[in-house]
Amino acid sequence: MEFKYVAMLAGLVLLAFLLYKEVCRGNKARLIWRILANIIAVSCFVLLMVPISYKTRVPQNTGELILFTAGTHPDSISRLKGKKYVHSSADLKNVKAINIQDLSYFLKSNPNIHKLSVYGYGLNKAELAQLKGYQVIFHPAANPTGIIAADWPGRLKTTESWQVQGTYQNSGSRAVKLLLKGLGKTVDSIEIGSKSSKAFSFKTTPKQNGKAVYELISLQKNDTLAKEPVPIQVADQAPMKVLIMASFPDFEYKFLKNWLYENQYPLAFRSQISKNKYAFDFLNLDSLSLNRISTSSLKKFDVLIIDEEELAAISPDERSSIDLAVKNGLGLLIRVANLKASTTLGGRFSRFESPALKGKPLILRLTEDQFKFNALPTEQGLFLKPDPTDQPLIFDSNGNAMVNSTINGYGKVLISTLSSTYHWLLSGQKNDYATYWSKLIANAGRKRNDMLTVNTIPQFPVVNQKTRIITALSTADKLPVLKVDNVQLSPRQNMALPFQWDALYWPQKPGWTNLEVNQTTEPIYIYRKNDWQALKYQQTLNDTHQFIQNLSQNDTKTQLADTVLTEEVSRWWFFAGFLIAAAFLWYEARILAF
Repeated sequence: MEFKYVAMLAGLVLLAFLLYKEVCRGNKARLIWRILANIIAVSCFVLLMVPISYKTRVPQNTGELILFTAGTHPDSISRLKGKKYVHSSADLKNVKAINIQDLSYFLKSNPNIHKLSVYGYGLNKAELAQLKGYQVIFHPAANPTGIIAADWPGRLKTTESWQVQGTYQNSGSRAVKLLLKGLGKTVDSIEIGSKSSKAFSFKTTPKQNGKAVYELISLQKNDTLAKEPVPIQVADQAPMKVLIMASFPDFEYKFLKNWLYENQYPLAFRSQISKNKYAFDFLNLDSLSLNRISTSSLKKFDVLIIDEEELAAISPDERSSIDLAVKNGLGLLIRVANLKASTTLGGRFSRFESPALKGKPLILRLTEDQFKFNALPTEQGLFLKPDPTDQPLIFDSNGNAMVNSTINGYGKVLISTLSSTYHWLLSGQKNDYATYWSKLIANAGRKRNDMLTVNTIPQFPVVNQKTRIITALSTADKLPVLKVDNVQLSPRQNMALPFQWDALYWPQKPGWTNLEVNQTTEPIYIYRKNDWQALKYQQTLNDTHQFIQNLSQNDTKTQLADTVLTEEVSRWWFFAGFLIAAAFLWYEARILAF
């Protein structure tokens, strides 16, 4: 027997007993009121255990779906009437709504739905693609607070500078401090005012090799708003093969040759003894014929360092070979000492003299990361005037360019007016000397294409989320073997780009994981679910806005039908009736009966 019938039967038995006691009582005053009070008290007590429900008809649009996504404000929910649904991305508590795990499957299962009212940050691109043909009304949430755009190189070579860029959106009423932190220290920071968005750009040169995870930390006074991981891989760079062609072996060449040898650079050094006679040194490199420079001999090097006198002294055929090699990717660094150019390659850069600066210490800084060198005890009167298409690399303290560069085909041409950087070594400033020459050689050097490149979709792969891994191989001859944490994947080939392969994977744990492509291992970073939340919300918001703009809205006429809803009478009414009736019986028996 159901509980409600048991409760009703027990209530009838109790009521019969109470009525019998009332009728048999000697004092017959207020008998009718006492009987009514007993009936009300027992009835309300039973109805507290057995609630009363009733049905009502509410006009509702049967073809409309009210969908709450992440970012939906609770106030928006309370004002809405009708059947409500919650997307799997939303974390809404104490909300009476039906949860939808797969929107596409739900829509196919309910073909009568033609209109969607979407609240919150919206839907991702894959889900929006399923809404073509539907009438969609978007009620966006307020813009999220946090980093809404970010980009950085995931792989670096040693000595390369690293730049983390993005945009921070502060929707709050107080300022926020954003800082980049890594390896136990703060690299750089910026402050974002209230109710504003600000672009940021942090630069540093990582000192470690291998894998590391920096953090972008958002602070508001002593409160930490977010910590976003910024993974990076730093690999040793194979030393550039350097060719030096000197008109005469001065001190600058002597110290540079020794430094390149000590730092394991493969080096070929050619200095002119007399006309068409040269002395050669091959350090960390097998000897080869360099009596006459040709395109084939220059293919064996990444950087050519030459002074302008030697460039003018060689034959026109050799200069043409150098120009062609630069256009094919060779880096060229020309040392100049005169105001007037003597070659076409050197003549691409404008120069000027400033006698007023002679006799003063030379203080230099790098354009790239504002690194400031120690003073050089040398006079300098020759400077460079960059064109709009040039990229100056080094300036002095007065803003005059000392090293300039430009692109020539696939290669770079650098020009330098500095002739005595060896003074840094003589004064014990080895770090300044190493920084100067490693930056110049890395900037000028031939760019090398990696044999393997790996990309992931989405940009931030998350645990238990479908991730598409895309690899580009140097050859497309055979099916590659792809493994992630010893789990073999099934790659498929891109028919338009046969060297490109992709595979699907569901990560199991956050942090670094290894992707094996044939015999090569490439680390991939897996993020936690809550990492970069503001950026994901902003991207979803933008995608949904863009979808609404591009959507050809159909004025679909959806039918109005009476929806039968079951409502329950509040138990507080029965509790109040029980208290009033019980209070009357007590008062009548204790006070009025005497």
